[in-house]
Amino acid sequence: MPAEEEENLELPAAYVNEGPAFTRVWKIWSPVWKLREKDKGHIFPWAATLWMLLLLSPYLLTNRIAALRDVTAWDPKTVFVLADGSYLDHLIPFVGWSIFIYYTIFLFYLALPFCAPRTDKGLRELFVTIQFIAISSWFAYLIFLFLPAKIDLRWQVTEAGISESWLAPFYAGFHWLDKPFNSWPCLHIAQTFLAAIGISHWWKRDGRNLRIASIWILWAALAISTLTTKQHFLWDALTGLALGVVSWWLGLRPALRNLEQENMQST
Repeated sequence: MPAEEEENLELPAAYVNEGPAFTRVWKIWSPVWKLREKDKGHIFPWAATLWMLLLLSPYLLTNRIAALRDVTAWDPKTVFVLADGSYLDHLIPFVGWSIFIYYTIFLFYLALPFCAPRTDKGLRELFVTIQFIAISSWFAYLIFLFLPAKIDLRWQVTEAGISESWLAPFYAGFHWLDKPFNSWPCLHIAQTFLAAIGISHWWKRDGRNLRIASIWILWAALAISTLTTKQHFLWDALTGLALGVVSWWLGLRPALRNLEQENMQST
């Protein structure tokens, strides 16, 4: 392989070492970067998705540690108590079929790498977006560990007779994956919010306004589904949104703006 081609396979040192810290690409992306043109680019989005899931994988450990401890440091449903002493979270209706909307979190995971422009600039923006998803998630993992809260809402799923319906496998799958100690902040909302921001950033550049509206409608439906599947408290949803907005406003937003300006200066 010619030296020039071999050099093109390497993650540019400027992406890793230069510019503000929040715009730098982590060195761990090097193996994925090398795959960006392999097999006509078909492998890259799958590799990027896998790398993102690896960055998010400590969730499984923290979730199970909290479940094994089985301790609730503070009960989020007590934030919303009605005049008669009942909890608002118990009054939010259970909607069985909304589990399919809840599962669309995996579509967001896949869509982010597939929607990124196949240019050096687009892939750099992709990596930075995923990095902020990872950082915000790691912050939430610490809360799961040190301020655990059991989501004691699954009795409403059982009461609805889901275990005897055709929806049972879909609920069983998530109940196996997510022990009821993934309370607040809700990562379903925070992660997909940041993913939707990244995708909207690229589609806005191409004038795809209808697609942008569609992804935010899907995101809003997913946010509601965290409540109607009884996977989260209302407090979880609100703090998940707060985590996503703060991560975007203080981190991803200035990072994408900085990269945009940097690109304009170099052209």
